[in-house]
Amino acid sequence: MKNYLLNYFKFFLKRYVFILLTITISLIASTITKSAEENIFIVSDVEVNGVMDTNFSRDRLINKAFSNSFKTLMSRILLSKDLKKVNNFKLKQIKNLIDSFNILEESYSKVEYRVKIKVKYSDIKVKKFLGDKNIAFSQPEYVSAVFYPVLFINDEVQSFNKNFFYKNWLNTRINNELINFIMPLEDLDDLSRIIKMKTSVEKLDIKNFVKKYDIENYIFVLMDYQNPKLNLYLKANFNNNKITKNISYNVKNINDENNLSFILKDLKLKITDIWRAENLVNFSMPLLIKLKFKHNNLKNLDKLKNTFSSIGIIDNYTLEEFDINDSFFKIYYYGNPKKLKSELYTRGYTINNNQSFWQIYLNE
Repeated sequence: MKNYLLNYFKFFLKRYVFILLTITISLIASTITKSAEENIFIVSDVEVNGVMDTNFSRDRLINKAFSNSFKTLMSRILLSKDLKKVNNFKLKQIKNLIDSFNILEESYSKVEYRVKIKVKYSDIKVKKFLGDKNIAFSQPEYVSAVFYPVLFINDEVQSFNKNFFYKNWLNTRINNELINFIMPLEDLDDLSRIIKMKTSVEKLDIKNFVKKYDIENYIFVLMDYQNPKLNLYLKANFNNNKITKNISYNVKNINDENNLSFILKDLKLKITDIWRAENLVNFSMPLLIKLKFKHNNLKNLDKLKNTFSSIGIIDNYTLEEFDINDSFFKIYYYGNPKKLKSELYTRGYTINNNQSFWQIYLNE
């Protein structure tokens, strides 16, 4: 009987301490607003130079660096088609979006001045600016994907060592590269299957070609040149989201490398835009979701709070209810549920809809 009372007292005390600590944490931070800076808003190594003559102005060149950094940031987070919407943004407006800047390098000579700076933009101000203009913002992470280009010229498939796009893909650079492209090795059996399926390529199972590289993301492009058209059928998979696209270019001479280089770069931009589009967020209005979390201890609860604070699309969250086993959160976020699920999954959590409510689990 004595042991029973002692165990009961220990259980009661443990429960009381847990609830007391949880209440204390809740009172200190019942509502937490996301304000952590994301690296995507830091533009580094912006370099400008100017002639040291009678019209030289250091401030004018640093202002030019600010303008260049803004263009770099916009090309990083916007789709290509939306860049023209911010072309005429004034210097005063750009400066209003900047939190701080650092001069990394500065040099004077008899004929030239050179400066390199790092600019830190306010994520809150940039998001508000884009929301006011109703421009969707992309916050993609770096991703690896197999790039599989197949080129037919007048119905004859080209080997990889004759395929201009295969040979020059990795050497062609674009601003703000987001995709680490993995180039496949030539496999005659794969090419044979592609030749057979050329007229019904949409039925081709690309997984059979890329699974050997142990990467789920891929971009398969079948290029068919029939003078004067180069028709492309693109099939991509990013994080289990499948995309297909048809693209066409005018090509009078398939051996014109200048024209092919332009097409290659444009195709690379279009593929990067596909990845950006998978990560679009509209900041004009946040969405609301309520989550239930089953925790074992306060450490798990604190870890989840820190996770919410680390996710850029979460605007703020509130711990509404709790007991010894469960916590109930109200979360305001931008984008769509699929994006929120993906962000949480990469951080070790899974969301499921259990009929009347959403539940979040710590992955085992």
